[in-house]
Amino acid sequence: MITVHIRLFTYSFKGGLVLKRWAIFIVVIFVVGLVGNWFWKELSPNQYGPLADVTWKTSGLPNTVHVHLEDEQGRPLVATLLTIYTDDNEYDFTTNMQGDANIVCTGQVLFGIESQHRTVFSKSLAMYTGSPSLADGLDFHIVAKRPDLISRGAGIYDEMKREEELLEVLKKNEEARKTEDVSADEGATPPTKEKDVEESTQPSTDSEDDSTAVKDSGGEQ
Repeated sequence: MITVHIRLFTYSFKGGLVLKRWAIFIVVIFVVGLVGNWFWKELSPNQYGPLADVTWKTSGLPNTVHVHLEDEQGRPLVATLLTIYTDDNEYDFTTNMQGDANIVCTGQVLFGIESQHRTVFSKSLAMYTGSPSLADGLDFHIVAKRPDLISRGAGIYDEMKREEELLEVLKKNEEARKTEDVSADEGATPPTKEKDVEESTQPSTDSEDDSTAVKDSGGEQ
């Protein structure tokens, strides 16, 4: 019985060591995966997040940054405050009616972009990886998943849409009024020739009455 207990203990002890080795191996793989994924995000030209999907490429003039901001339907998000961070400074600019913004900045690399004070793009290791580099210019395309949170353009777009709909209604009403006026003119009875002759002869009748009155007054004298 004692021997059996010793063998079981020895077997359990070996099994415990085997389990610990596998656990260490799994932890190492997990950590390596996290680090690799982190480096891939730092070096990848694409970044997908809960607020927006961002893609970028080198394009344009040195130290210039172009940003195009739109929603998932491809509608430009206008009048939206964007902030870019470089290793030298931070810069604020606003998108135009096409959802575009251009800025000239100083520095070597770009660290991040905020839209309406919410982070949509971040490269914490940019200084070490050298990417994205401002040396050849940068072109960013941002698709907002939550334009209600990272853009004023969504509300402005709805306002513009309401104004367009109102103008369309006013235009249709104006066209309908013109059509009614034309129909009324066409439906009016044109004056007859007899009526014209009658109206033209009316003044002569009055003149005849006046002459008759003169004659009568002369005869009475």
